[in-house]
Amino acid sequence: MGPQQPECEIVVRAARASDLPARAELVRRGLTDHDFEAFLMFFFQELTLQVCVLGGAVLFIFVGASPAACALVVPGAALCAGAAVWVSHRARAAQAARACAASCAGWWPSTAARWRPAACRRACACSRGRARARRAPGGHGQRERGVGWRGCTLAVDARWRRRGVGAALEAACRQRAAAAQLEALETAVSALQDAARGLLHAAGWTTLASFHRPVLGAALTLPMTHLTVDLPLA
Repeated sequence: MGPQQPECEIVVRAARASDLPARAELVRRGLTDHDFEAFLMFFFQELTLQVCVLGGAVLFIFVGASPAACALVVPGAALCAGAAVWVSHRARAAQAARACAASCAGWWPSTAARWRPAACRRACACSRGRARARRAPGGHGQRERGVGWRGCTLAVDARWRRRGVGAALEAACRQRAAAAQLEALETAVSALQDAARGLLHAAGWTTLASFHRPVLGAALTLPMTHLTVDLPLA
């Protein structure tokens, strides 16, 4: 067994301008880390499988290709799916990284070892959020309900995951929202973000709705979960 990791205390502070390059890089990696999971999800969707079957049938019936040549449709489709995931993830990552500079709030946690400060490194993570007003349903006497929307750019360095950094960032979002006198927080996580969804559920977030985000029209979609948590009244 290796040496035991020193116990650390995570301190979340407001992000500074000097943190922006590291925040942008961390957000970029947070998206591109899901390349393989996204490839598996989209390759085994019904649309991709239909393309493989129909493509092989067309080659065999109308072109007279051999069964071995028809079988090449599968790796070809896999290559196309992988390339599409790679390009789209990096495009979205670049967009999210640019959005860090325009976010209305950001948090940057650092670690402080209780026993040996030199043994702990900074935990790289960031988050941003924006406030909005949503009309709460309820028939008569409707009013504007203050709801904060936590943008899906919460990211934790792979070396610091499962150490409480994500929970500390989630708590910071709640504290800032409560200070802004919001009544609830909402966010959306995709089917690729199982760890984030589990963290939020453990923190008391509940599922408000499920929906599919179009990727290639209605034929290729990404399952999403809309989560919410009520905040204590001041």
